[in-house]
Amino acid sequence: MRIAQILYNKAHWIFEADEKPEFAPDIVLVDITSKNNIQEGWDYNSKTGKFTAPSISEPTPIEPQIDEIQAKILVNTETLISMKEMEV
Repeated sequence: MRIAQILYNKAHWIFEADEKPEFAPDIVLVDITSKNNIQEGWDYNSKTGKFTAPSISEPTPIEPQIDEIQAKILVNTETLISMKEMEV
């Protein structure tokens, strides 16, 4: 028997056992013996009892931004370097 533990509507742990174990009542176990393609991390719909592969979208690239504190540090550093070069 192939079993999936469901956690937060996802197949969290998939394991094999001779029979469905008795765990705490809040642990959800689903028999997936006839569904060999299901993998850990797949989404689970408790209303329909169906699993679907998760859809992971590509992250949007973000331009690095210098915040106000970093900008002030940069200006102060450049000022100190300039003063050192001018021997002030």
